[in-house]
Amino acid sequence: MPPWLADHVVEIQQLAIARAESTNGTIETVLGRPARALRAFIHEHLHTFAPTA
Repeated sequence: MPPWLADHVVEIQQLAIARAESTNGTIETVLGRPARALRAFIHEHLHTFAPTA
C-alpha cells in the first residue's frame, strides 16, 4: 500500500472515532428487521473470511 493511501486510511479511521455517526432506523426500514452488530456478522460468516490453503 502506498504511503499516501495508508495515511488516508488512518485519517478516515481517526475521523470515524472522533465524529462517530449516530444511529437511526434506516437499516431497519430498508431491511425490515433490526440491524446486527458487525461482530455478530463476522462471527457467523467467519469461514468466508478465513484464508484458504
